[in-house]
Amino acid sequence: MRKYVVLIFVLCLTASMGLPKEDTTPMLTETFSNEWMSQTVGDTLKYQKNIQLSDQFYATAVRKGGVIVKFDSIIGVDTLRLNGKVVDSFSRKNMPRGSFFTRRYYVPASILQKGDNQLDLKVVTRALGNNLNRGMQSGLREGNTLTISTVDIVDQLAMMYNVADEDYIFLGNDVMTFTINVANTNPWSLKGDLVVKMTTDKHESVSEATKPIVVQTNSSTGETFKMKAPTPGFYHFTVELVRNGNTLMKDNFNLGYEPEKINSPVDTHDDFKAFWDKNLKELAKVPLKYQMTLVSEASNNDYEMYLVQMQSLDNKTIRGYYAKPKREGKFPVMVEYMGYGSNPYYASTKWDGFAHYVPSIRGQGLNRLTKEDDFWLTIGLKDKQGYYYQGGFCDVVRAIDFVCSRPEVDTEKVVARGGSQGGALSFVAAALDKRVKVCAPSIPFLSDYRDYFAIAPWPKSDFDNYAKSHPEFTWEQTYDLLTYFDIKNLAPWITCPLIMSFGVQDPTCPPHINFAAYNQVKSEKVWVACPRSGHNTDAHAGELEHKFILSHLGLPVE
Repeated sequence: MRKYVVLIFVLCLTASMGLPKEDTTPMLTETFSNEWMSQTVGDTLKYQKNIQLSDQFYATAVRKGGVIVKFDSIIGVDTLRLNGKVVDSFSRKNMPRGSFFTRRYYVPASILQKGDNQLDLKVVTRALGNNLNRGMQSGLREGNTLTISTVDIVDQLAMMYNVADEDYIFLGNDVMTFTINVANTNPWSLKGDLVVKMTTDKHESVSEATKPIVVQTNSSTGETFKMKAPTPGFYHFTVELVRNGNTLMKDNFNLGYEPEKINSPVDTHDDFKAFWDKNLKELAKVPLKYQMTLVSEASNNDYEMYLVQMQSLDNKTIRGYYAKPKREGKFPVMVEYMGYGSNPYYASTKWDGFAHYVPSIRGQGLNRLTKEDDFWLTIGLKDKQGYYYQGGFCDVVRAIDFVCSRPEVDTEKVVARGGSQGGALSFVAAALDKRVKVCAPSIPFLSDYRDYFAIAPWPKSDFDNYAKSHPEFTWEQTYDLLTYFDIKNLAPWITCPLIMSFGVQDPTCPPHINFAAYNQVKSEKVWVACPRSGHNTDAHAGELEHKFILSHLGLPVE
């Protein structure tokens, strides 16, 4: 089968003289189409192309230190060779397998030849899985564009940051200290400025610092910055490498200072407790009447998987997946609440001595009916009685009702856990139901709405869109209603041990709102920071959470 690509040669018109220095002359492009030869061997596609480099192009590439070979998109896992030598593929290191991402290879000048250069591209398609069965074209796609250009200055620069505190959280009198390192493999030295801007997580300017930097060729240089946080909280840092008034590189990151001192007091109304007491009493009147249907394809030697269906507040039908241990005895149970809008997934069947239940609250997961119903945050906004999370939080408790009704469950060893919305619902479970003995939320959602909406664009945008078609909407009335469903207001009711993990770089559920709830918990508690994580947590946090749970249930810690 033959494939076609567009080949663009980027030619530099002039040469530098004397000692190596940066070439800043303009560049021209010449575009033409060529036919590629392709070969299929099993699950591997091979492409080959002879590329002619003019004397002028070759000289410029050598002077600049190499070329960049760029493909618009390749479907599969790719390897590029030039003149028989493997070229390092940044895309294979950093991009997901089987993706449509642009491939961008740096080819050092030592691999290039004047005149004829043989380019070999190998694409392994087995990583695509079932996509091949859907008629998806693998390898190079028709109309793909290949670009070969001499390297620019930024192609041989790298900027990294190192933070003095390993978890990026500074305490006491510590000043936020970090080092910005710049590596330069250009054949000329780099002279510029490092500019650091510090803002609050609400985007308010705090301070700015600039330091000159000179990085010699084939070397790395760093500059250390010390910036003081004015108050407890999380701060955003933007770092720019600037030369001649132009930003060459840019990076950003968050650091925290004394997060347990973040001041976000509860803002409940006098009827807050009465409201939830009434809801729980109404829920208790609804018979559980659950049904369990075996899901044989998801069962294994250790667990039987069941689809569970039951009734909750207002006789709403809710569902979940339950992994029942096949062994005899009483088992601790892990109730894992799902993230906002998560697709349904089975409970864990990797043997760990626990029963596992993954419930879906109303309208989500296994209970999702239509895509139009996906804006759960704005359902029933007119009154707290009937707001979406009034029923949703009762569904959280109904999940505990179910697991505690099971004869194989040790009701003194109930764990509530989950991430994002699931993290928020874990707070809710521990606050509303004392049968929960350990609470393990991560990156929790649904907290400190006023500050949350000042920090992050979503979910405030859902309320903005709602307001466009509801002229009666006001922010004050909305914030007033949301106080009944803010986990920071429920957190003081938690009496069991709690471990919270969070991503310091999280843009979706920023750590500020995580601590707004955490700081209201009065029981034993501990937090785990994942310094480079966004809206996720790392393996280390998972290990600490697991040990915390086992320890506080009185089970052997592995």
